[in-house]
Amino acid sequence: MLLALLAALALVVPLTAHRVHAAEHHRSDGSGRAVRQPTTVSRYLFTAFTNSSESNMYVYGSDDAEDFWSIQDKAYTPPSGLVRDPSVIHRGGRYYVAYTTGWTGTTFGLAVSDDRRTWTHLADVDHGVAANNTWAPEFFTDAPDGKVRVVVSLSTGPTAYRHFQPYVLTALDDTLTKWSRPQPLEGISPSESDYNGYIDTFVVRKGATYHAFTKNATGELIEHAVADRVTGPYRFTGKGDWAGWGSLLEGQTVVALPGGGYRMFMDGYTVKKYYYSDSPDLEHWTPKRELPGLSGVVRHGTVIRETATVRPGDANPALPGYHADPDVMYAEGRYWIYPTEDGHPGWSGTRFNGFSSPDLVHWTDDGPALDLADVSWCHGYAWAPSVVRKGDTYWMYFSACQSIGVAKSSTPQGPFTDALGKPLVAKGQFGHQSIDPDAFIDDDGTPYLYFGQGAFEAARLNDDMVSFATRPVKVTPPGYNEAPTVFKRAGRYYAMWSEDDTRSPDYRVAYGVSDSPLGPFTKAAGNPVLAKDPGDQILGTGHNSVIQVPGRDEWYIVYHRFARPGGDGTHREVAIDRMRFGPDGTIQKIRPTQAGIEPVRQAGIEPVR
Repeated sequence: MLLALLAALALVVPLTAHRVHAAEHHRSDGSGRAVRQPTTVSRYLFTAFTNSSESNMYVYGSDDAEDFWSIQDKAYTPPSGLVRDPSVIHRGGRYYVAYTTGWTGTTFGLAVSDDRRTWTHLADVDHGVAANNTWAPEFFTDAPDGKVRVVVSLSTGPTAYRHFQPYVLTALDDTLTKWSRPQPLEGISPSESDYNGYIDTFVVRKGATYHAFTKNATGELIEHAVADRVTGPYRFTGKGDWAGWGSLLEGQTVVALPGGGYRMFMDGYTVKKYYYSDSPDLEHWTPKRELPGLSGVVRHGTVIRETATVRPGDANPALPGYHADPDVMYAEGRYWIYPTEDGHPGWSGTRFNGFSSPDLVHWTDDGPALDLADVSWCHGYAWAPSVVRKGDTYWMYFSACQSIGVAKSSTPQGPFTDALGKPLVAKGQFGHQSIDPDAFIDDDGTPYLYFGQGAFEAARLNDDMVSFATRPVKVTPPGYNEAPTVFKRAGRYYAMWSEDDTRSPDYRVAYGVSDSPLGPFTKAAGNPVLAKDPGDQILGTGHNSVIQVPGRDEWYIVYHRFARPGGDGTHREVAIDRMRFGPDGTIQKIRPTQAGIEPVRQAGIEPVR
């Protein structure tokens, strides 16, 4: 009996441990007992121009500062001029970039974004110094006073493209449009031997020391200087090829890594390659290595690290890794979630995994429930499954190649097999995207199917579950975009749906009510019922399903949101929160949380601890 219990727990513990270990570390309180501590989750944001365009900015994200994905190509094109050398910061819930506006002139540009995908021009800042060239503005925000600064390379000699020196400007208010007069970084200045001067200066503070990594524009080498103040005086501790990286490098940017180390990124502009190097202390560096995926694509940009605190006991995200579009059901004594496998460019996943839990908190990955390799008519773009049980058979309705298919299985775990050999709803058959199916079985056993992006279609299914008893009709409520889900409570039918776009931080859930499973659904007052919470870095809350605890008027909402921190519309995570109703049947506002829910008790079943 004990061995059987341990074997059963082994199915539950691995993913729970994965989540806990990702969220916590442990220390002893002196009694030998482990005490869980908060820790941080890190992701990285990279803004750059590319070898193909110096008039467009590209934005990338990463989990490890090595393998980057595209957040948005051509995210920003300035109203005029160039967008070279874009440096990014995240401040006050908004993102800002400073950039080089042109080869010559006395301005640098600023742009702003709320979501990293869509940027607007903020200002062209004239620094007020008589200069031939204004290059490579780099944000610096790590001084003890917390003020925003920009370090910029100015050519102030008699000849353009010569005699560069770094200067620092300080923002005078939170708009970042008013700046102090530039001050030179004393000690980093042109001389007879370094007559071209210094460009692309990036400053890092470690303790009480300011480290400046600057390109000697005469020797074409990245050099290292230190000072006790951001303005200097600096003294060089690394001249020439001191780090062994070689010459013809520029655009160096440094990001702090978890654990106290650092990573520097460098632009090998003459050979169109991009490199990185690591250091434990800013003094000793590894040999340069090519940045996989982006070397040969990107040019001089800046990488920043974004962090989020995960507290002991937090149950969200509910599933490890990137998942979206979760559908939830209860069957055979367990809860089941079937999500879209996320993290693929263009939502190009190819399978659906199933996850099961005894209590909605501790989840086991049961492996592929349906692999599109086994579907004859489509092998890609696996989105938004919905699973129901009718009789002894489990039916999965799924999006693939922007059509809707049907698969079946004798168990909720699967494997599911294609039941039709063709789509139930073909791509574009009803004049909109045929995606996001939701199946619902009424109390009398009648099956229904809802679907559609751009329009909300509702239809009754035949008992064979692979054909329509009624032609789908549009019951589209105001604000509807996609992801319908229908459930029944106290004799009334509730429809929930998502508004805005899954790539938007404003993606949200609304609902309506009807006396018929085929609608129309009257949109309720007080919508949206679930929306973002920027103060807790919760963005893009949408595409939900709903689960009732068997035998109780206890309800939970399962939904996706941007992975926290630094996720986006293709890097999403699944969360679960409590859903409550008012006395009149209205759904109360749902607060998205990191804490999630407590393990759900079943009759006669103790929750896993």
